[in-house]
Amino acid sequence: MDFGQHRERTAKEVIDDAIKENAAGTWLLYLFAVSFVLVGLGVLIAGITKDDGVTSLLGAIASLVFWPSMSAARRTRKENIALRLLEAPLSKASTSEDAAKMLHELVATIMNDKKGDGK
Repeated sequence: MDFGQHRERTAKEVIDDAIKENAAGTWLLYLFAVSFVLVGLGVLIAGITKDDGVTSLLGAIASLVFWPSMSAARRTRKENIALRLLEAPLSKASTSEDAAKMLHELVATIMNDKKGDGK
């Protein structure tokens, strides 16, 4: 084994690695979203059956807490799609300057997208 030699990775390999790194966090966010909804609905139903308005309100609030997790998961998915869409142009880039420019534009777009809506 020669540890001194490093094989140059393709754009597809780099993008696949980045998406794999995002996968665990994305699934965790989905798990949080589902958990918040299920717990919130459980508390809401318990409050309704016991005729307790405060408990019902707490259940409704707990159900709404899923939104930040779901929003973050959607944003991560959009970023993964953006990486996938960048794969073809990167593999066709003739110079490293062209590739760097494309990457710079993608990162600027993703980092400036505060709402996660792609605008």
